[in-house]
Amino acid sequence: MMDEFVRSPEGLELAVLCLDCGYRLADRPGDLTRDQILFLTAAMAHRQRVAEAARLAAEGITRIEVVED
Repeated sequence: MMDEFVRSPEGLELAVLCLDCGYRLADRPGDLTRDQILFLTAAMAHRQRVAEAARLAAEGITRIEVVED
């Protein structure tokens, strides 16, 4: 569920605001809710997967992922 939101246009926009533009979901890290922490973690993991896929594609390697819902 969280991964679906992270990949959605709204999730991608929120990730850019939080990770790139310094938008804060809370005043202190201790004030973040569990869902906010999960979102930020999922957004970072998604970015890493996308960056890795781009790196591999640049090397001519295609990775196929099989995901079951």
